[in-house]
Amino acid sequence: MKFSIFSAAVTLAFATAGAMAQDAWPNKPIKLIAPFAAGGPLDQAARIIAPKMKDGLGQTVVVENIAGAGSTLGIATVARSAADGYTLGLGHTGSLAIGPHLYPNVGYDPLKSFAPISMLGDYTNILVVPASAPYKTVADLVKAARDNPGKITYGSAGNGSSNHLSGELLASMTGTKLTHVPYKGSAPAMIDLIGGRLDFMFDVMLNSGPHMQSGKLRPIAVTNTTGLSYVPGVPPVSRTVPGYEVLGFVCLIAAAGTPKPVIDKLHAETVRVMKLPDVVESFAKIGFDARSNTPTELAAVMKKELELWGPVVKSTSASTN
Repeated sequence: MKFSIFSAAVTLAFATAGAMAQDAWPNKPIKLIAPFAAGGPLDQAARIIAPKMKDGLGQTVVVENIAGAGSTLGIATVARSAADGYTLGLGHTGSLAIGPHLYPNVGYDPLKSFAPISMLGDYTNILVVPASAPYKTVADLVKAARDNPGKITYGSAGNGSSNHLSGELLASMTGTKLTHVPYKGSAPAMIDLIGGRLDFMFDVMLNSGPHMQSGKLRPIAVTNTTGLSYVPGVPPVSRTVPGYEVLGFVCLIAAAGTPKPVIDKLHAETVRVMKLPDVVESFAKIGFDARSNTPTELAAVMKKELELWGPVVKSTSASTN
């Protein structure tokens, strides 16, 4: 009887200590992993929200860049981290919906290895061509591709990137043969596009916007179905190719098993941050539409996107590269 009482007391002590530890969370700096090199859209998104989260959580949020393998290397690091809320990751379409189909040993299960926290935003690619190109519309580009099978080229940030698969989807839905030229990042691809060594490219506003403003690139379409306020008058691809849509997502995740009270605190803080006017404005400048949702809603988005991109990846050259 004494042993039972002692055991119960020890169990209660440990449970109480665990609850107190969660209540005190966070009591040290938090790491936020951006799975790309510094300077890109995802890195900038991380650096926009990190100082804002510090204001609400009372601890410094440090951005750490872990690039490689199409962003899956950094996200795999999150999956392997301690489930204590002190390591977070910026997940997105590439790492959670495309990469798992593209890389056989990605190092995580996108639906089981993470605790979803909240969506951070959506992003849309813009179809751009050199200012000197003859293409004024998607119809012009598609006609050229049909007239010259395999000769129309487009660049991307690498095999399996959203701008690569935006092009693959266009080819698939129009019955054309386009030649994909992968680069190690969007920046070198943009250089060749501006130089006329590529015919077109899909990319976000952060990368293509300055060159559009300087007159070096011409936007001819966007990959969502409604158009973008910051490129007025540029129609959706779907106006020419019915059913076409590529809408990426960016989200905040932690390792699976992170205590619910910690996830709840992170979710509440993320919702607060994503409603701040300066965050909304800063996200718009890099081509993201700021928004948040619940962990359950984010889990549903992750599942839907994983299922959506599987057949696309497997039907293209990306799956064999």
